[in-house]
Amino acid sequence: MQKVVEIKDLNFSYQEKEVFKNLHLTMESQKFTVVLGPNGSGKTTLLKLLLGFEKGNSVIMLDSLPVIKENLNRIYKEIGVVFENQNQNFVAETVTDELAFPLENLNYGKEEITKAIDQVSDLLNIKHLLNEVPNNLNAGDKQLVALASALIINPKILLIDEGLNNLDLSRKNKILSILKKLVNENQITIIYFTHDSEDTLNADNVIILSNGKVQVANTKEEIYKDENNFLNANLEPPFIIKLSKRLQFYDLIQDDYLNAEKLVNDLWK
Repeated sequence: MQKVVEIKDLNFSYQEKEVFKNLHLTMESQKFTVVLGPNGSGKTTLLKLLLGFEKGNSVIMLDSLPVIKENLNRIYKEIGVVFENQNQNFVAETVTDELAFPLENLNYGKEEITKAIDQVSDLLNIKHLLNEVPNNLNAGDKQLVALASALIINPKILLIDEGLNNLDLSRKNKILSILKKLVNENQITIIYFTHDSEDTLNADNVIILSNGKVQVANTKEEIYKDENNFLNANLEPPFIIKLSKRLQFYDLIQDDYLNAEKLVNDLWK
């Protein structure tokens, strides 16, 4: 197993408030990992530590590189980041220019830029936004443009901090499915920070944070076996898992289902 994140005995505090104490954490490369936790659990702090925005007492390894000042430029060339609030991140007058900006910084040619914009806008279904002013978009479209800006450089690692929460449920599920497909087909690594347990359905691995500690870390299938993994962190399991458990109690099914349509079809057989 190749590790993309390695953290050992990390302590971190904001002023006098302890956030992490002796934190141990690893994440697999080329997997979709969801870091799940309620507000205040340390998710955003962990992201800031991975990006070098904050510094703890021990060195964090990101893709085999220590996250230290000397390595940040090299690290930033390999990662894309999508934050929850996009209002202050746009610099261009149109979405097209916004998407071209990171490629221009990498000295891409005009034809390469045009092709990349066409591909990523088609992937995320945002071609109708290309001539719009990014700062005038609604919150959901802003997040899609931010995601496109992160993906257009073909990052080795994609970090998303609650970066899809302004999308309606249908669009959010479609985007999560697209991201899972990118992991499988392009071998990128995605680390997705969220408070919404429904987002774990597209994950390979799930890490549940609670009160600055790793409560549990495993494949989603193993996490789903025990609803207390969620309840102990003041979280609700995904609805389809809760339903599966109730149906198993009445001997109507034998295993957890991750797809509601398949569950319904099997029940009606």
